[in-house]
Order: sequence, then structure tokens, then C-alpha cells
Amino acid sequence: MRIALHKLIFVAALAIVMQMAWSGPVTPAPGSIVVNPSGIVYYAQAGDTLMSIASRFTTKTANWTALGEANRISKDNNIPIGTGIIIPADLLADEPSDATVIARNGAISATYPDGSTGVLSVGSKIVEGTKIHTGINSFLTLSLADESRVSLPSNSSVQLTRVRKSLYTGSPRVEVTLLRGRVVSRVSPLDVNKGRFEVRTPLSVAGVRGTNFRVGYDGNQVATEVLDGHVAASSTRTQDVRMLPPAKGNIIQRTTVGPAIDLLPPPQLNGMPYRQDGAAQFSLVPVVGARLYHVQLAQDADMLHLLAEATGKANGLSIDNIAEGKYFARLSAIDGLGLEGMPRTIAVSIQNRTAANSDPTQPAPSVASSDPRELVLQWPGTSTSTYNIQVARDPEFSWLVYSNTVTGNEARFSRPSFGTYFARVQSVNTDGSTNPFSFSQTLIVTDQWIINDGHPLRPKQDARNASR
Repeated sequence: MRIALHKLIFVAALAIVMQMAWSGPVTPAPGSIVVNPSGIVYYAQAGDTLMSIASRFTTKTANWTALGEANRISKDNNIPIGTGIIIPADLLADEPSDATVIARNGAISATYPDGSTGVLSVGSKIVEGTKIHTGINSFLTLSLADESRVSLPSNSSVQLTRVRKSLYTGSPRVEVTLLRGRVVSRVSPLDVNKGRFEVRTPLSVAGVRGTNFRVGYDGNQVATEVLDGHVAASSTRTQDVRMLPPAKGNIIQRTTVGPAIDLLPPPQLNGMPYRQDGAAQFSLVPVVGARLYHVQLAQDADMLHLLAEATGKANGLSIDNIAEGKYFARLSAIDGLGLEGMPRTIAVSIQNRTAANSDPTQPAPSVASSDPRELVLQWPGTSTSTYNIQVARDPEFSWLVYSNTVTGNEARFSRPSFGTYFARVQSVNTDGSTNPFSFSQTLIVTDQWIINDGHPLRPKQDARNASR
């Protein structure tokens, strides 16, 4: 009996489900709202007109004409009950939002809209109108409601002049005013949710829809550099606009908007950095066209928890007050116009080293040529001199893959497998004594390339095939 009852209940439930499926989709009730990333659909109720809907959901009653175009309705008459009216996110009214501090270091001050000041900690909420200033070797990263990030390097000042989101969809509407220094923005894709993100200066506006870019302002000119995505960089005075694709930048001055320029490629380390007299010492392989170089140190690969930074020449670039340990370094080159190039982030191990441990006058080995079987390293020297050459898997040279004493300034050995290696060379005196090793050179070995200076060398075999 119980089994039969259970069967009847099951059959009845199945019939209800099948009836619902056969009856088609349920039409939302009048007055209800369906939200999607690009906007909302409002289902009209008795007495609704385009003007009344525009007044209720958008910023202006006059938006009724835009609603009419979006819904192919030409007149502001009463709308039939239950009609779905599309309201794009661009037209929806705003509501307040905020930003959250997710990383900070050093001296950072905040001035709030009411004039009061405060100390920012991880987790602090930043509201519209707040001004933020970072001091020397001080860094701040904010997260917005849509997980976009805004980072302030040292000696920078910004005001969050607009921190809002649209009703219902939560589309971000953010405007950052750069007062001095630099700001780095990593913006979540905005094409779908129709959000807006702008970085403004007294001279320019950089508007984006999903990108990673930097803006710098020194009071005289604005440098905009696009790392990913696209940025529309425009002048606030001439209204000229330049669309900048990835790896491009431009300079905006008071009366001119410069052309799109290729950003410099990222530099390579010329050996691992070392610690001397409390400072981390960096040496970089020069990049053609670079005037200066920028190095930042962080605790994490995402470079959120920045510790310090410095700008200087390729050799002898120094960052003070750095303890021994493992870090992540972000390297970039700066051209003659002041545009900062594409970045390279690498893991580094910084250890104490005295002047006797390395010889800065002995150039590190570099890749002369390669093919699928053999790798050739060369360094400045003479064909009659003797050298010790080492290649290792680690910067401390505890895991050697090649070690040899050669006559002449060249070493040939079997091509190693895919990975990162470190090479160094040491000159041997005529009495058998040795001089300090050179700084180590990073070598990145892939299936087709050997990279040691930012410029890939095509294998000889490929070059021969291409010439046929």
C-alpha cells in the first residue's frame, strides 16, 4: 500500500514538472526587474511611460529618448503592461561605493572629504573625495568593488574624485585624479558590464575598458604607458585623442598630444643582486634607447607588497636598507622622453657580498650562438688567456651543470634542457691564481630560444632553413 502511494506522489510530481516545462518560460510580473551584466529589463506596470521609467531608474528624465532608441519605441505613450523595457547600465543611476586598502608600506597619509586626516591600514575603506599621499619608499594598493586595483608608488598623490557603481548591475564608475607622481591601474574587463574607469590629470584623461596601464605626471607633462589592453589618452585642453594599444605609450604636454611610441623591452639582470653596506646592488644589461632604469622590490610575485624602489643607471643601481633574503624584483627601462617600458618580474636571492667576492670589471658571459645540440658562450678577453667558466641551475652556483677551464674567451657545451640557468666566468693568472668571478648572467633556455639580454637568438639551424 505504501509503495503504491509513493508511486502516485512521484507520478503527480512528475506531471507538474512536465506541465511547467510544456507551458514555456514564465513571464515576469509587471513591476519586476531582471538584472544582467549589461543592464536591466524592467517590466512595465499600469501607467508607465518612458519618461516615468527614465525618471525612476536613470539620472535624467530626458533619458527617455535614449530608452526609446534602445527599445524601438518612438513616442512617450503609455506602455502596455508587462512590456520588457531594456535599460542599459550606462544609463542607470549611481550609488556610493568605496575602495579597500589591500597592501601598504611606509608613510601614507589620507585626507577625507570632511577635512579630517587618518592612517590607512590594510582593510581601511576609502570613500569618494579622499586624497592619498605616499612618501619616500611608501606604497599603497587599493581594490575596487569589481576587483580592479589601483597602486600608488613612492612620492605620489591622488584624489578618488569618483567612486560609485550603477544601481542593480554594480558596474563601476571610478575616476582617479593624479595630482603628482604616478598611478598604476589594473582594471577588470568593463566591456560587458559597461563600467567606466578614468585617470585624470590637469592635462589629460586616460579612459579604459579593461586594461593594465600607468600614468605619470610631473607638473609639466603626462606619460601614459599601456601594458595590456587599450587606453584612450586625451588632452583636457586640445581634445586630441590617441588610442594606445599594448606596449605603447605617449607624452601629453600643455599644448600637444604626442604620438604612440613603442615602449622599451624589459631589461635583464647582469648577475644576481647582492647586499653590500646594507643596500641591495643591482646591475642590468643595458637596453638600447634607455636613459634610466627602474627597479622595485616586493615580497610577492604579484608585486602587491612593495618594499622599496630606485631609479638609476644600468650599473650601480642601489636600494638602501634591504636585508638578506628572497624577493621579487620588477625591472623596467626608461627612455629619453620619460616613458617607462615593459616590466619584467623575477625572483631574486639577495645575499651579503664583499668587493672581493665578485669582479665588476670582468664582464659576464653572454650567448654567442646556439643550435639544437650546442650552446656557445663568449666574453671579452684574449685567445691566449685562461678562464674558469661555470653554468648552474641556481644563482649560488651550488648546482653546477657545466664547469670547465678553457683557453680563450669562448666555451662550447651541450645545450641544456628547458629552464633558467646562471653563468659566470673567472680569469686565471699566469701563476695559477684566480681573480674574482664576474657577476652571473641569467640564461633562459626554451625549445627554440636562448635569452640572455632581452633579445632572442634564433638557432643556427632555423636560420639556415629560413635562407633556403
